[in-house]
Amino acid sequence: MSRSGIGLGLFMAISIVLAGCGGKKGQLFPEKSTAPQLYKIGKEYLKKKKYDEARKVFSTLIRVYPKSKYAARAKLGIADSYFKKGDIASLTLAYNEYREFISLYPYHPKAAYAQFMMGMCYFKQMHKPGRDQTNTLLAIQEFKKVVDKYPETKEAQEARAKIERCRQNYAAHLLHIARFYFHIKKWLGASWRLEEIVRNYPDFRGMAEVYYKYGVSLYNLGKRGEGKAYLSKVITDYPRTKWAKKARKFLEKEAKHEGRTSK
Repeated sequence: MSRSGIGLGLFMAISIVLAGCGGKKGQLFPEKSTAPQLYKIGKEYLKKKKYDEARKVFSTLIRVYPKSKYAARAKLGIADSYFKKGDIASLTLAYNEYREFISLYPYHPKAAYAQFMMGMCYFKQMHKPGRDQTNTLLAIQEFKKVVDKYPETKEAQEARAKIERCRQNYAAHLLHIARFYFHIKKWLGASWRLEEIVRNYPDFRGMAEVYYKYGVSLYNLGKRGEGKAYLSKVITDYPRTKWAKKARKFLEKEAKHEGRTSK
């Protein structure tokens, strides 16, 4: 039989199996399938969101052909099947599978992908500002490993973008807490969170509000010089925002108050 004939026969066999027709009842793949055949079948199950079936096929491949180059790919297939399922338990299992892949195949071309996906397992569990941010910080740690270990890869580029998303989310979380303390005039509690944003997240998109509230908080803590500096920065750097307008009013009010008390 020609190679084209073999390829056509294999395609038809796979199609029959995946359609649930022919062969033994419950059979996931043709008997005596080769490593590439099993890998292709596993990928088809994965594509069809039949994650349990995909894992069984990939596990068989690893068990029967442990020295094949497809064994490493099958290991990633198992990890991907858990990741795509998406629930918390599955994401935890996916993380462990990706980590084990890197341990077993540290120099594999897909090692950067596995490390990136470890970060994605936490990224998928990241909460909105106002809720626990443990997964946000853990995602940043894993994505940084991609950038440090595999700086020239496409995964490193994607990791940098994800790091920025995580940093914006965490800074927004700090601002969320600061708003609460600011509202009840607990200036110290507000200033601690705002200072962390100023120090560690200077590219945060909400810096106009941060500078304004940090300046007011410092002013009310008796650090008037620093407070005025940050309020002036709002006016200079973000002149068309409502926070610049608030900063002007605050400084004008305080200037009048200081003028009256000095008489």
